[in-house]
Amino acid sequence: MTRWRALRPALGAAILGAAALAPGCDARCPTGTAAPATSGASAAPATAAAPAPPLEVEFAGCSAVHAGPACALPDDRTLRIWVKAPADARVAIAVDAAVAADAPLATLDGARVQGGVLARVPVPEGARALSVTAERGGGRASFRLELRPAIDAPRLKEAEALRRSGDLDAASSALDALASGADPAVQALAIGKRARVDLARGRIPEAIAGFEASIRAHRAAGRISDEFLDRFALSYTLLYNGRRFAEARAALDALGPLEASHPEGRAVKPYYAALLASEAGDLRAALRQLDASAAGAERLGLSDHRLHVLQERADVLQTLGRPLEARALLRDVQASSPAGRAPCERASLMNDLGWNALQIAWASGGSSGQPARAERPRSLADAEAPLTAALDLYGAACPRPAQRANTLTNLALAKLEAGQTEAARARLDEARRTDAHPDAGVAMYWLEIEGRIALGSGDPARALQVYGRLARLAEASDLAEGRYRAALGRGRALEAMGRLDAAAVAYEQAEEVRGDLGALVPLGQGRGGYLGRLEESARLLVDLLLRRDRRRALRAARRSRARALATLRWIDRIEALGGEERARWESALAAYHEARAAFDEEGRDDWRLSSDELEAARVARASRGQSIRALVDEALLLVRHGEPAAAELAAASALEEGELLLVVHPIREGWAGFAVTRDGVAARRLPALDVSAPGAALATRLLAPFDAQLRAATRLRVAAHGELDRVDVHALPWDGAPLVARIPVTYGLDLPQRGAQPAEGAGAGEALERALVVADPRRDLPAARREADAVAAALTGKGLRVERLSGGLATRRAVAGALEEPGLALFHYAGHGVFGGLDGWDSSLALSGGSELAVGDILALRRAPARAVLSGCDTARTEAASGARGLGLGLAQALLIAGARSVIAATRPVDDALAERVMTALYAGERGEAGAQLREATLAALRADPSSDWASFRVLVP
Repeated sequence: MTRWRALRPALGAAILGAAALAPGCDARCPTGTAAPATSGASAAPATAAAPAPPLEVEFAGCSAVHAGPACALPDDRTLRIWVKAPADARVAIAVDAAVAADAPLATLDGARVQGGVLARVPVPEGARALSVTAERGGGRASFRLELRPAIDAPRLKEAEALRRSGDLDAASSALDALASGADPAVQALAIGKRARVDLARGRIPEAIAGFEASIRAHRAAGRISDEFLDRFALSYTLLYNGRRFAEARAALDALGPLEASHPEGRAVKPYYAALLASEAGDLRAALRQLDASAAGAERLGLSDHRLHVLQERADVLQTLGRPLEARALLRDVQASSPAGRAPCERASLMNDLGWNALQIAWASGGSSGQPARAERPRSLADAEAPLTAALDLYGAACPRPAQRANTLTNLALAKLEAGQTEAARARLDEARRTDAHPDAGVAMYWLEIEGRIALGSGDPARALQVYGRLARLAEASDLAEGRYRAALGRGRALEAMGRLDAAAVAYEQAEEVRGDLGALVPLGQGRGGYLGRLEESARLLVDLLLRRDRRRALRAARRSRARALATLRWIDRIEALGGEERARWESALAAYHEARAAFDEEGRDDWRLSSDELEAARVARASRGQSIRALVDEALLLVRHGEPAAAELAAASALEEGELLLVVHPIREGWAGFAVTRDGVAARRLPALDVSAPGAALATRLLAPFDAQLRAATRLRVAAHGELDRVDVHALPWDGAPLVARIPVTYGLDLPQRGAQPAEGAGAGEALERALVVADPRRDLPAARREADAVAAALTGKGLRVERLSGGLATRRAVAGALEEPGLALFHYAGHGVFGGLDGWDSSLALSGGSELAVGDILALRRAPARAVLSGCDTARTEAASGARGLGLGLAQALLIAGARSVIAATRPVDDALAERVMTALYAGERGEAGAQLREATLAALRADPSSDWASFRVLVP
């Protein structure tokens, strides 16, 4: 585990307490606001005749920031100044009367960062103030910062050197002497460093009391930056020594009034807030805070802090089940680390690299593919070398017992994964001797290792006791993943003891916790991968129930598959909200729609921009677009308490007469297959399936075991889990022809059944008489335009009122508005489809003017059309279709979640001409059930051109 990796920035600044954090002054001085000259920073007021240009200034590099604010100069007497103003404004940076830079912002010397310029300004001896001015059209804005010399405290530096070398006794004596000296600033610094000595010794109450005393002393002395440092250290200590979340958060919140005077502290503060959020399981908030801290680090040139943020982001990515991305970040940190990086920070990075290799080994161990399993031994070997290096550093150059115990625990896990039980036990025992008072996250892994050792040695009764202790620890410490591990471990122990009913209950409890954990992961950040990482409970539950009760096993498989997508169906849960909650939901949804509309407007005048301006605007809007999409995800949190219960999930999508449902779900070894009709359930254990195998081999393994049921069926609905979603079951050979030549085939999501609705297909009722046809919004697909002509004519001939939005008329506002109109029977889209992003979150239908209808837009619809046809590339694609254990979300799936009863879409890129042929044939016959219609259309395409990718379209149903 990696709970102590959060110590990295604390090691570099707050915990190890180097001289300062390199603070700054008023970060965003609003133009037109005057401050007293004595404040150290001011902006000149604007005049009515010549309005001042907007001016933003941040700076970094001070050895300390004092109240005012005022900047104490660093040893190298160089400050970093970030300035943002209009590109044509003339910007001058001066130290006293000496001008250091004077040019239009567009040509000002320095690095271009976030729409501004980061300049380095040397400060000569005796300088008293730094100023920044921006002038445009006769208007002028200015910023001023007072400068001061740094305090000279050689004895404090000597004490700090002793502490860093590990000579805690000598450092303690030196600091005690300084704490009783005459200079209040030196006293305050000495108290804070003494608290760090206590922390290194494991004297937590004394360390907390010391930080609290130093914070009061810094406030009295007006040393803002040092208060930031010690509050960071206090928050960290409270978090990782007792998980005192409220007190740790309060320590950070108290910095709010000081942030305007200290932009560098403001940039670092979100990092510590991210640690809090991550430990509390709120990965959504953790990622948001890390993004904010990374942006601040970039603006101010905080290269060391950037490395800390990257390491913590790697930690979160690993929690999300994205270890390969985490490895790339950690390698970036390793390559960017300076040669003389502090031993404790090197130890932290080595521990992270080892933990990452373990995560990769676990991920490959859970895969059904042989190449992935072959990767596992190499990943385990890759884990030991960096962990051993970290252990050496923590034992000598960086003597930190808690972190050393953490690394020993990781080594124990590596040994256990390699099958070296005794070596794992020895490492675990050493870890316990090293840290008598571990963080709860570390203690969780100790119990997990102990329980696994007991199971592996044939003592399930002992394992059951251990996992009971883990459950109590997780409950007391609010460790959500600990609750999952405890329930899963109890299930494995009870199953080994032959107590199968109790084991099934434990696995079901683990599944419930897994559903709760999944909601903590933001959409678009890997919710599907995270749920896949915790899939073992579902595999074991279905496997166990398959031996005892095939109907119950079927319900478990369907719940496992549907749970994540079902939670996104807010329209069914909104009525359960109270008045205040519903108002919050409606406000959140309105905020999304307003932000989305404004976002679309921003791009209308892009054609006026130069190439450089266009690229800058594109980058800025990409970031803003991500923030807007996150609004949908956050809004969905407001309706979580109305999520479908297990019973509701089990009641998904009732079967019609003659319909066969084929459900396939992974188990311990291979897959469980279920053939379900109105009359009963047949269940089979299926061997491992290679989705890239020839169709004949897949048909033998997947279809042949249910030969009798297939021959008796009049239509087939497939509910395949994970990577099996890649398989075109309708195209598999059956009796010498594709299966779809025998019966219509649809693909179901197993969403909870909704209230009574008109039957899917023709005759849906008089209210459903409208159709919306969107054609070639980007004006580059001639076949799509011809297709839309044919579709519109066919629908008009069948008595539907057709609204057509083609080319420039197909804006996001127009399309989304038309989709929400009541009585929409059909939505037909002919244009470009795009699949992208984790969880499919960046997927979209291309619309005019560079706009798009994205997954978030679809999920935010207040109502959806009864049927949809998405004639574009990748419109039914999901992450699972790429071989990942994804959420199963894409454009077609989003429409079904929003309320559609069927969607015809493509799982991969499609040729423009092929799409036209299939769609023209689709509408040529009478209106009917979508599966039957697509069957006739695709078979016609197959007969016309057997070499075409006729199988790329499929019908999806709830």
